[in-house]
Amino acid sequence: MSKVANWGHWVVAGIFAIKGLGMLYEIIPHYTHALRNHLPFSYQDYLLMVVWAVYLVCAWGVLRWRHWGQIAAITLSVLELAVVVGMVSLFGPLSLDRNIILWSALNCGVVIWLVLPQVRSGYWQRTQTA
Repeated sequence: MSKVANWGHWVVAGIFAIKGLGMLYEIIPHYTHALRNHLPFSYQDYLLMVVWAVYLVCAWGVLRWRHWGQIAAITLSVLELAVVVGMVSLFGPLSLDRNIILWSALNCGVVIWLVLPQVRSGYWQRTQTA
């Protein structure tokens, strides 16, 4: 396996871990406020918990060279790109800011890296030996 495939999975896993931990960082104040004031959680609150957990599990799967981690990473990245495309089609390119463009570029990089022949064969070899 090439050096690109060896260090690339650390980078991709780091991207998903940062997304998951960043989402957790964003929602903790909301949950803390709700718990202190005895406010009920809505289904959106529970959905956010599921989403940040999915990002962290995906990061673990990519880091451990699990085939499901590769599929989950591609799926999450493509879904995020589809949301950005939908947002631009509805609201125009002025709705994009620097962070959306950065995360979209990272998502494109993740998808491109995960479909490289060397990386795909690495996931296939790990699946065969496991």
